[in-house]
Amino acid sequence: MDIDEISIGTEATFLPPFENGIKTVKRLEETGYASLWWADHLMGWIPESIWTPDIINVAAYQKTPHFFFEAYTTIAVAAWNTERVKLGTSVTETFRRHPAVLAQSFLTLDHLSKGRVILGIGAGEGENVIPYGIEWNKPVSRLEEAITIIKLLWKNDKKVDFDGNFWKLKDAILARGAYKDW
Repeated sequence: MDIDEISIGTEATFLPPFENGIKTVKRLEETGYASLWWADHLMGWIPESIWTPDIINVAAYQKTPHFFFEAYTTIAVAAWNTERVKLGTSVTETFRRHPAVLAQSFLTLDHLSKGRVILGIGAGEGENVIPYGIEWNKPVSRLEEAITIIKLLWKNDKKVDFDGNFWKLKDAILARGAYKDW
């Protein structure tokens, strides 16, 4: 592997106040990072029992490990305030958003960022959905079906149908050509 092929990214989740997040993404781009990544979470994974400044530095600035601005909105703001750095989710799961909504959201972000957005998608984890009354069931099968739907919608400018175990599409269309010539 050529050293020029290696790129380095970093976590870029905004902490309040929001304006500081904008300053941070600008600084990270100027520093030379190739990509910035946002956790797509409703709550944190760090136990509250260790959320103290002597163990976790950021606890001095943020009272709880469970605060997250909505990832797609912050990526949109970051896209508007940067020029080169790639921007992505680390990671989005398929329980809180329908695959068509994910497809549309990332087409929009791709347009806004001028092709710099990355959909980081995975099976997720129960801790980010179960507390909100969302059933945690067959995450890998759900992910596979969601990816199939997203690709189907991204690759077609005509109406499509899909009859899956989790989702059904009938005459669904995103008109991707209106976003970008893919």
